[in-house]
Amino acid sequence: MKPNENARPETGPSSKKRSAMDKRELDAFKKQLEERRIEIVKQLENFNEAMSFLEESRPPEMSEEAQEEAAAISLKALDEQERRELRAISLALKKIKEGTYGICERCSKRIPSERLKALPAVHYCIACQTRIEKGKSA
Repeated sequence: MKPNENARPETGPSSKKRSAMDKRELDAFKKQLEERRIEIVKQLENFNEAMSFLEESRPPEMSEEAQEEAAAISLKALDEQERRELRAISLALKKIKEGTYGICERCSKRIPSERLKALPAVHYCIACQTRIEKGKSA
């Protein structure tokens, strides 16, 4: 299907700003995000194997049972954190495709490349992230 050449670009407050990054920089972020996604998937596979081992039915000693329960709780927390990161990575990759990667979701300003290099799946600039975190703790 051929895009409508007469279509007008979206305008107004609800339209998203386009990323001002060059293709080389976007490709580098895309590669970094994809590599991290592969890492997380492998970790989740290891998590599932570890949970299967812990859930095997065998008569454990009391101290061993407590250790296994603590390990299971830690693994579940790690699992949820990795799943959140996977969702953030998927969203960042989608934004790269849409041309909106690196734009703060709150204020629509460009997120500095230094911040994206440190946290490539980040959705907010530092100022907006700080406001969000202050709002959560208040």
